[in-house]
Amino acid sequence: MTHNVDPAAPLPDVRDRPRRPASRRRPRPGAHIFSGNPKIIPVAFLITTIALCAMIMLYWSLSYSYSQLRDIALLVVSEHLARWWPLTVYGPWLLAGLSILRASVQHRTARRSWAVMLLSSATAVALCIGQSPSSLLGMVIVGIPPITALVCFRELVGQFSSGRGPRHAADTLNGPKQGRP
Repeated sequence: MTHNVDPAAPLPDVRDRPRRPASRRRPRPGAHIFSGNPKIIPVAFLITTIALCAMIMLYWSLSYSYSQLRDIALLVVSEHLARWWPLTVYGPWLLAGLSILRASVQHRTARRSWAVMLLSSATAVALCIGQSPSSLLGMVIVGIPPITALVCFRELVGQFSSGRGPRHAADTLNGPKQGRP
């Protein structure tokens, strides 16, 4: 039995055939996020741990300083008013902190908000130290929590910041600035 092949007949083109996928299952979008980079899980865990520790220390520092400022206000005003008085220091601190976090996520600068944050922290330190015992140890004990809150907040902001530098509002309207040749 011989096969007669017509030499003039064109050979079938392999590219014209439809290719079958190796698997008929459709890949789910985002299903392979962690399989592409095995280092992402430890890095995500580390970032989460740092952020959680910073938030816990921030909460402790603010609550300790808040009670110190409330006790200072009790020397002058009624208990009802003294309970809310520390918000005059930590209200601007909190709002500046939210503004800084927003700016960090949007990769923008927040100079005025950092200035408010530093001024509020310095006010809290000064008021706490002003009513502390005159010993150096007493001043350190009551002065450290507002500073710790500021440092922990800075570390928390660092978790949201990327490696890129800050972006200014004009960059989004006019495009990035071009360097001169």
